Amino acid sequence: MSMNTALSGLSAAQKDIAVTSHNIANVGTTGFRGSRAEFADIFTQSPFSVARTTAGSGAQITRVAQDFSQGSVVGTGNRLDLAIEGPGFFALRTESAAPGTRNEMVYSRAGAFDMSSDGHIVNSAGQQLLGWPVALNGQVLSEALPAAVPLHVPLAMGAPAETTGIALDLRLPVDPALAGAQAAIPPAAPFDAANPETWAHRTQVPVFDEKGRAIEAEVYLVRMADPSPNSPQTEYAVHLLRDGVPMEADTANTLVFGADGLVQSPEAIGFTGRDGALSLDLAASQLGGGAFSVAGAAQNGQTTNQLTTLDIDSEGTVWATYGSEARVARGKLLLVNFPNPGALRPMGAASFGATVDAGEPLAGSPGGTGFGRLRSGALEMANVDLTEELVSLITAQRNYQANAKAMETSSQMMQTIMNLRS
Repeated sequence: MSMNTALSGLSAAQKDIAVTSHNIANVGTTGFRGSRAEFADIFTQSPFSVARTTAGSGAQITRVAQDFSQGSVVGTGNRLDLAIEGPGFFALRTESAAPGTRNEMVYSRAGAFDMSSDGHIVNSAGQQLLGWPVALNGQVLSEALPAAVPLHVPLAMGAPAETTGIALDLRLPVDPALAGAQAAIPPAAPFDAANPETWAHRTQVPVFDEKGRAIEAEVYLVRMADPSPNSPQTEYAVHLLRDGVPMEADTANTLVFGADGLVQSPEAIGFTGRDGALSLDLAASQLGGGAFSVAGAAQNGQTTNQLTTLDIDSEGTVWATYGSEARVARGKLLLVNFPNPGALRPMGAASFGATVDAGEPLAGSPGGTGFGRLRSGALEMANVDLTEELVSLITAQRNYQANAKAMETSSQMMQTIMNLRS
């Protein structure tokens, strides 16, 4: 009997050492919740036993209790590092599930998140952070837990559009001496982009293809006629190259300026090439006394705006800025709590699973009633005090040694009895 009692004490002390060692091993784990082993004594009762003379039968493990007290919060500077200051858990879901099934939701205080290649906010295990859908101004559309979806921040926004029209505001010189390297007016040789002697001025123009990608395009101007007593007009032939390939002019491509330096005709020139058509509007251009310059350029194409900044405020709203546009809300992070969080099932990686004993999960916004506030750019460390754990380890070691001594004594007593029989 005493041998079994000492054996139960050894087993309990060994479990205590294991729990303490687990705490010490995870003292640097983000969001880790410490635990402690809880024991109870064992008494064997029968209808005929006398209570005042009953001896105990040892010790047993009743549970390994989780400690959900607040851990220290350390700043990191990474906007996607999140710490909860107060009660609550992040709600996470695995990245994919079989068709027709729903991924299991897990809960964690570990807030080290990153952006996946498809724009989801995930942790190191690939679990997606859940939040509520919102309008672009941050207004929550639903605060029901079943409505929670993985937070998704597109890496680009806006539909691309192909350029079909370009408007240029050019300043062209009156003085023929400022006609670049053009050899003669008009040039003796036909226009050749590779030969500077066949054109006077050149400028690049903004063009996007149907996928919003920037395309190389250039406008060349060939001085064809100078003002004279018989004609005060100045004329330039306009050529357009796209991807280095000349485009054909659909209409007259000679830009005519009057004596006042303003465009007389045409206001726009149409070009056609292998990749489509472009209209070049030069109505705002004019002659001047200075050198050639581009006063303005515009086009009707559009590229996608790339994600430039991402912020998460203390209430959990995720704000994204694309290009130079105003910031828009992409979702609102939610927190979950339980009536009895101590009954949650540890699942490793500082995460927990729901159980019946923990109660129904309660969802809410960060900073709301019963939930802590959110701090971006910080992480909550393990709520383990290393000094206390080392003292607990020494205590558990002494308990183990004491129970081992009790087992040794019991063994000696049994040996003494065996010697009496021999």
